[in-house]
Amino acid sequence: MPTAAKDTAQDSAPRSVPAAHKGDKAQPSPGPDDQTADGLPVLSATAAILIDETPGLTLYERNAKERRYPASTTKIMTALLCVEGGGLDESVTVSERAAAVGEASLNLAAGEKILLRHLLMGLLMKSANDGAVAIAETAGGDYDTFIAMMNARAKELGLTGTHFTNPHGLHHNDHYTTAYDLAQMARAALAYEEIARITDIEEAVIPWPGKEWDRQLTNRNQLLRTWAAADGVKTGYTKQAGNCLVASASIDGWRLISACLDCKDRRVDSRALLEWGFANFEQVDVVKKGIIPFACEVTRGTVKTTQVSATEKLRLPVRRGDKPPRPDIDILPIEAPVAKGQPLGQLWINYAGVEYRVPLVAAESVAKSFRAELVDHYIPAGTLLLLLASSVGVLLHGAAAKIAGTRRRRLAQAE
Repeated sequence: MPTAAKDTAQDSAPRSVPAAHKGDKAQPSPGPDDQTADGLPVLSATAAILIDETPGLTLYERNAKERRYPASTTKIMTALLCVEGGGLDESVTVSERAAAVGEASLNLAAGEKILLRHLLMGLLMKSANDGAVAIAETAGGDYDTFIAMMNARAKELGLTGTHFTNPHGLHHNDHYTTAYDLAQMARAALAYEEIARITDIEEAVIPWPGKEWDRQLTNRNQLLRTWAAADGVKTGYTKQAGNCLVASASIDGWRLISACLDCKDRRVDSRALLEWGFANFEQVDVVKKGIIPFACEVTRGTVKTTQVSATEKLRLPVRRGDKPPRPDIDILPIEAPVAKGQPLGQLWINYAGVEYRVPLVAAESVAKSFRAELVDHYIPAGTLLLLLASSVGVLLHGAAAKIAGTRRRRLAQAE
């Protein structure tokens, strides 16, 4: 069972702290050189976490549930609600409120029309604050409604350490989250192909109506340009939050997600943590989809057992060198007839404090036995027993009469 490497984990008020797709790059073998004596990654981040994308288990944590100011990593939630609302190809009219937002921006003008999809790209790549407000007003109908939607969605995801007051992350004392919550937000966002694709783009061009040139978007996530395995997600910086990065990387189809907050070098910290995860854990199919080595007992059937099939696989991250966990099975004898695909029970496992269940179904059909059919559809059980008893009595009586008759004939012949 993976035990999350950690320093501390506590809840507190936020603290003020000091201050085109990627080209082909050589893919390094996983495994950072800089580790502590106990094999943990060396990080400058005040708070950090590493999880796997599926099923979301924590592999490493440092102050992961300590409330922190998120800066522009806030935009992960803004992007999630934008995509979930749909209509990415709809035209948006930029409001004066959106155009007035400062710092990182797309230089939107009030009254300008722009596709929601292009606002999403500017949000995730260039960290556009004006784009965040334009998205909020569009996806929520109005600004305040969108903020309420952000907090409601956080609650739905079980993120108890998060509270939003804006869609962009510019500092507000009551706007906070945690490394754990940010990693889970990223996990939910990356489930949408549109977000996963955009966060993996280094550079892009979108139209700029009224100008002779297009808007040039350069992704602020420098990890994309220095590591081929990197494929997301979002940077952030304010004086109060420090340098932050929610990052993701994939090797052999396995994605890990990290969140490093208040770092001296967010790119170095994120890569070290992600590489440490790939070097120290591996994916193991604890349950494979299909027939499992277990037979379910069947009563009143043409056969006494039926094969059982798992409806899905269960893949978990296991520390390298450790034995994979073994699931338990909950299944009871079933009465025929049994249809192929009929639910029979479940495999379950409690792993790293999380419970996982895989439904089990019959891998084959089992018909009801002739005797069971006879009992159920033709002759009541009591009548059947009486008939059987009578039949036995008749047979015994006939056999006794036959013997007596034979004896009489022999006596007659002897006389």
